[in-house]
Amino acid sequence: MTGEFPILLLALCEPAKALSLSGVIARLKSEIPHARITLATTQASAALFQDDDLIDELQAFEGALFKLKSLHGLSELSRRKWGLCVDIGPTLISRMMKAKTRFTLNPNDTAGVLEQIAAKLRLDPLEITPRLRVSPRREAQVRTLIDNGRETAPLIVMAPGAGWIGRRWPTERFAVLATRLMREDGPFANHRLLIIGAEADRDTLQALRMATPRAQVMEIGGHVTVLNAYAALRQAVLFVGNDELWLHIAAASGTAAFGLFGPSDEADAPISGNAMTIRGPRSLGEIQAVDPKLKQNVCHMLDLTIDRVAAVIEKDMADR
Repeated sequence: MTGEFPILLLALCEPAKALSLSGVIARLKSEIPHARITLATTQASAALFQDDDLIDELQAFEGALFKLKSLHGLSELSRRKWGLCVDIGPTLISRMMKAKTRFTLNPNDTAGVLEQIAAKLRLDPLEITPRLRVSPRREAQVRTLIDNGRETAPLIVMAPGAGWIGRRWPTERFAVLATRLMREDGPFANHRLLIIGAEADRDTLQALRMATPRAQVMEIGGHVTVLNAYAALRQAVLFVGNDELWLHIAAASGTAAFGLFGPSDEADAPISGNAMTIRGPRSLGEIQAVDPKLKQNVCHMLDLTIDRVAAVIEKDMADR
């Protein structure tokens, strides 16, 4: 089609980082009527965008970029002419692309993805906060699973898993927190609990499920994909989780999201008016003093108490 403005977004990175582009995509489409957006990303990150009808072409690369199949796909992209190329990896791949305008994320900049892109576009980061898009069919399917065709209690969501034990708040504390929040005299009495997480978190999810009164646990069956979880979170009133992808998904959904932080940098937390971080008495710097590379097989979240988490949640929710 004549008059198209081809845009290439390179997000060859982890899903939490790739998610940052979801709000940018919507803004580019609204600002540039003839924009044709191609998103090149990893297989894991592509799952976030599979329902996004604002993306004209989605290319997902599986495994290492030097594999023959990946090199062929990237070579094909390099033969096209782009009006704009944005690389948030960042990678050297963007140098291969023929683009009139090019923006590559600076990994040494203390500003995150949204702040850097917003500065380039002269926008407030809150104008391009992540918002995933889900198909009406998926939305309806998830709503049916949650409601089961009748009026049901409202929902809170917890994600107790983490890829590293250092930033995983103890599962038993999630169980006590859930019980405290949902008990008869609690702020979320008669609510149900939906537990989400990655396949690698199966044991942690099951432990929380077994430690929570069965009548209060919500089951939606099967493997919970990121978009199904996002659709469910849009119908929830509260999310609590560690510093993982699920926190970013929750922040994007618009629900009240509370991220539990220890060996994590608040600078990497979601930029959203509905998200808040909670940490114990130690700063990230103090934790790094005992674990400089943040790789020790030890939990750094033990000084974040249940009372502290519950108090922050209860106060914030009461003020909303």
